[in-house]
Amino acid sequence: MKSKKETIVMKNALARAQHQLKLAEKRIISIALTKINSTASKLNYKNKQPRTIKISAREYQKTAGLKNKRDAYKDMITTAETLMKKQLTIKENTMTGTKKTVINWVAAVEYETGRGEVKITFTNSIMPYLCAIENRFTAYKLEEAEGIKSIYTWRILEFLTSWSKEKEGCRKIALKDFSEMIETPPSHKNADVLQKIIEPAITELEKRGWTINYEKIKTGREITHITFSWRKP
Repeated sequence: MKSKKETIVMKNALARAQHQLKLAEKRIISIALTKINSTASKLNYKNKQPRTIKISAREYQKTAGLKNKRDAYKDMITTAETLMKKQLTIKENTMTGTKKTVINWVAAVEYETGRGEVKITFTNSIMPYLCAIENRFTAYKLEEAEGIKSIYTWRILEFLTSWSKEKEGCRKIALKDFSEMIETPPSHKNADVLQKIIEPAITELEKRGWTINYEKIKTGREITHITFSWRKP
């Protein structure tokens, strides 16, 4: 398993969940995830290992692609408190149907004016998705997402990575399910999702060295599914 420094590791179910995060919040969470020991046992994390992670303004500045550390810290502390209200929704198929789990991302946020850092404490409920991971996991380096300008680009990066075999993959998904996963605005019709979200995200990832193709699949006259095929740099 990949567990090197500055690598984000999570269970596939979490990578494909509804994260409810804006871009700045995603940056803070992702930096914190690189500091979680994904091979640690659940017992160790529950009883011994700290769930409180310190994130510096310099780390945030690098991930956000900002020129000024002061601006990075201002952005961090403005964003940190909003994380207290954010939840994720995980859907998993079971023998009897679909299991839906709603979890708060963090249990506490702490910062002290002038110290240039923020501390976040993950909830107990989310830790099983971040540690004791032996299979069915998504892993990518934080640097792959540095400077990303759209939360949708980041979410599509995670989605495709979760289905990748080595550096490439192919996946068919219902457009409705895909839109729900990456949390497109309810007002967006299918054409809007394609033109305003998927295509700009593909363009941004291709500038980073990805090769991505997608095919629209119709049921009657309506586009109901899309098939992605891709290769990571």
